[in-house]
Amino acid sequence: MYPYEKKYDHVIKLEKEGHIAIITFDCPENKNRLGEQTIDEYTAALENCHWDKEIRVIILRGTGDWCFGPGDLPIIQSKLAKSLPDGREVMYEIANMIKKMYTISKPIIGVAESGCIGGGCNLLLSSDIVIASENAYFMQVFADYALSPDTGGLWALQRLVGPMKAKVLSMTAEPLPAKAALEMGMVYKVSTDAYADAYALATKIAAKSPVGINHIKQISNRLHDYTMDTYFQIEGDYLTLGALSHDFKESNIAAAQKRAPEYKGY
Repeated sequence: MYPYEKKYDHVIKLEKEGHIAIITFDCPENKNRLGEQTIDEYTAALENCHWDKEIRVIILRGTGDWCFGPGDLPIIQSKLAKSLPDGREVMYEIANMIKKMYTISKPIIGVAESGCIGGGCNLLLSSDIVIASENAYFMQVFADYALSPDTGGLWALQRLVGPMKAKVLSMTAEPLPAKAALEMGMVYKVSTDAYADAYALATKIAAKSPVGINHIKQISNRLHDYTMDTYFQIEGDYLTLGALSHDFKESNIAAAQKRAPEYKGY
């Protein structure tokens, strides 16, 4: 990350409970807006989880009225509204942050508990699974400011809801309630206690072998790049890698011994 001025003690909080990491956007006084510090601390939290062999699932959530806010005005004024090279500088950092979400070996379960606005909304939608509270809403505010979506917005939206609905959401800049997002396929579930449901799901996934979970994520997140021939080659390679792993052997031994398997992640 390029040099910047830190305005807060922290904007991201990272906690670990067994095989589950919880990353929280924790700057409600600035409505969890995306600025340099947020980009830096969130990317660092992802890197931390990536290298931690104990972590198998990541839960992503936010605090306050906007759990995931839009771009911070200072970063827009000092970078995007300054010059193309300066704009590219910050967007390069944002792109690396979002690509890390798609490629990290651990699945990310995003939790929408309040407003998900602009770039923060798109960051959340880059999670592998999204669970929303009944009072959550999603809003692409960009068209109201003569802008197109950032933070991987159209990439995520079109994969989730298709091109036409993605265009309408982006061009109208209207808020989308959680239940409507569920009907569109933008979220997996709408819940009265989204975090509890996310944690329960994370616990189930964390009990599986990290080998198979990682392979499922990598295949799924790259599927749009594959031809049919490439897909079947990738499918065969990953399946074989799984069958060659310690965890596959352990699964069979544990089943024969009628006990829970002890996975190693390789």
